[in-house]
Amino acid sequence: MESQDVFELDKRNPENLVYFLMKNYSIPKACFSKPPTAAQLPYMLDTVQLCIMGILTILTTISIILYLEEVMYLRKKVKCVIKRNTSLWSSAAPTIISFFYCLSLWIPRSTGFIETAVGTYFAVCFYLILMVIIEGYGGKDAVVKKFESVELHINTGPCCCCCLCLPRIKLTKRKVNLFVLGVFQLAFLKPAFNIIGMILTADGVYDVDDVSTHSIAFWMNIILGFCTVIALWPIGILFREAKVHLAEKSMGTKFAIFQTLLILTTLQSSIFNILGSTGVLPCVPPYAYKARASMMNSQLIIIETFLLTILARIAYRKGDDVAGYTSKALPV
Repeated sequence: MESQDVFELDKRNPENLVYFLMKNYSIPKACFSKPPTAAQLPYMLDTVQLCIMGILTILTTISIILYLEEVMYLRKKVKCVIKRNTSLWSSAAPTIISFFYCLSLWIPRSTGFIETAVGTYFAVCFYLILMVIIEGYGGKDAVVKKFESVELHINTGPCCCCCLCLPRIKLTKRKVNLFVLGVFQLAFLKPAFNIIGMILTADGVYDVDDVSTHSIAFWMNIILGFCTVIALWPIGILFREAKVHLAEKSMGTKFAIFQTLLILTTLQSSIFNILGSTGVLPCVPPYAYKARASMMNSQLIIIETFLLTILARIAYRKGDDVAGYTSKALPV
């Protein structure tokens, strides 16, 4: 199959300019084309590239197998249903993210949908990690009882780490509910904004690559960035105490996994997008500039999440006979 016959030009590039650059500067047609389809991809890659894809697919498969073994273990060893379900969903984050990015390797044109799905799921992980901390104490009422005579620091990152003058607070049931609400708002708004974005994309008024102040996507991302900072604040407040009181539950490791995934799915992905958009990463057929950047990011994330899957298995694979949540208020 001739690769030049299967390339489909990206309509966002001016056609006259594309053919001028191809004719006068010998730039391959692939550099201005859409990514290949899943059916075309195997015929357009060489042996080395196919081997790399195969190895990364095997790593993803091993991650899934490790997670399934962890599921069977937790179902037997964790008696509290609510705590068990929270742990299963939270520990699944590296595996699910690895699976999504493996799909994007074999279906290059799905990259936009994959990033949306990963962003939506990880927004829910903010809520999950908070519940892992709360349920580690035994539920909301148990948290309040634990810290009823302790004043908590609220000058934690990412928004208040430099505000040393902030007063300490005593934890109450109402404040715990506010903490949960502060995190839940991101878990709700991120999927909602993604749905709105897909609807507006169909109408041609939403473009994630448009960073001008007139762009709807720009302002939606600004709002989500602010909501992310707000969501991290209550998590940081409770984790500051949990890393000491819940050390036997590997809370520090669990939070480190969450933080690492946050960096990988936001900062690292943004860096690769910038490198692809500015042409720093060269075009290598069958991938155009941005498609190659996305491909390299996916490959790196699969390796990183494989390591995090092993770490998550160590941190979460623990038996627990203590109730993780109480529906009735504990006696004072």
